[in-house]
Amino acid sequence: MRGTLFFVHGTGVRQVGLERTLAAVRAGVAKSKLDGVAVVAPAWGPRLGAPVDRIAQVLPQPARDLDDATRDLTEDVWSLEPPVADQDVVAAMWALLVEDPLFELRLVAQAGPGGGSQADVAAVARLQGLVSEPVVLEGTDVEQDEVAEAAQAVSAAPETAAAALAVGDAADPDLVEAMARAVVATILATHTLDLPGTEPAVAVNATARDELVDRLADAMAEGDRGLPTDWIKDKVIGFAKRKATALATNRREGLMAASLPGLGDIIRYQRRGDLVREFVAEQLAGLERPVVAVGHSLGGIILVDLLTQEQAPVVDRLITVGSQSPLFFAIDALDRLRPGQQTPLPFTPWLNIYNRNDLLSFLATGVFPGVDGITDVEVDAGVPFPESHSAYWQLDDVFELIKGAWPADAVP
Repeated sequence: MRGTLFFVHGTGVRQVGLERTLAAVRAGVAKSKLDGVAVVAPAWGPRLGAPVDRIAQVLPQPARDLDDATRDLTEDVWSLEPPVADQDVVAAMWALLVEDPLFELRLVAQAGPGGGSQADVAAVARLQGLVSEPVVLEGTDVEQDEVAEAAQAVSAAPETAAAALAVGDAADPDLVEAMARAVVATILATHTLDLPGTEPAVAVNATARDELVDRLADAMAEGDRGLPTDWIKDKVIGFAKRKATALATNRREGLMAASLPGLGDIIRYQRRGDLVREFVAEQLAGLERPVVAVGHSLGGIILVDLLTQEQAPVVDRLITVGSQSPLFFAIDALDRLRPGQQTPLPFTPWLNIYNRNDLLSFLATGVFPGVDGITDVEVDAGVPFPESHSAYWQLDDVFELIKGAWPADAVP
């Protein structure tokens, strides 16, 4: 067997990542006995990827509170972990609750039973009142049936009964407020995937959200709601503060610089894609045939775009792996391939390898009906996203598919 496997890496890859990925690709090529095949990889990311050296200049600084941390005046940095503002903690608290609406009640329940007070039955009854009795929802964009469904879910959760038993009094104002937050968080959780601009006011307006919590708590207290001491809320605030502090710390230590190469490469490719394609085309010149071009993630988009150019370089097979090129075609974001146009057609033969657990992989055949020579094949790495997006090069199946697609009769 002879020829060249031309590997185009994906988004966010820089020199170290390219070297490690390339080592995995070469190991897979050797294991699959693609003997005599050279592996070539253009380092477009290290050379033309999005620069991140100026990211720190556009980041808001962590909130500074001299009561919580000391400042090193000579270095103008914080000598302890950076403090966070109250609004950051509240936002982090609600992030925890939306992710797990029963989180706060579960923390309370861990305190253990407070006695056989029947508080669990009474707490459930208070929540059931939200199911049967309407609540004033003006200004929230929330419907009565949403409140009823959320209240029903919270009332049926064992965490609610356990929290009530731990407190020992279903009328405790802190418990009532915690149950109200659980109901609102349950509602918010159903809206996390709403399209921008369609979210209810409670999802994007903290005042509306907090007012809804108060209304639900008042309804459950039946007009006799005492003043909470926030002892329950403080439990989740402790977790939230650590989360908010971690976010601030990560931001200062370059979280954005670490994560932006991936997103930045995609954005930059949309504006400077011609430079990337020219570089990749130059690297394709003069390679031993047959040439099988394998593109991972954004690398697949680069190849799909490049191989539909009028003066496209010579390639014998196209293989995309975990690629968004079908998605980009569907939303009309490729360079020359456009929905509704008869020409140009996508390059074929084209093998598209995907993993349904890789949320960044897509099917090609569905958006190119009637085009012969396109094949989608599924593999399974057995790991969740986002790890699944990088796991292809650890799979023997991927290299067996590449070997099976290797052209035996290509022009030398």
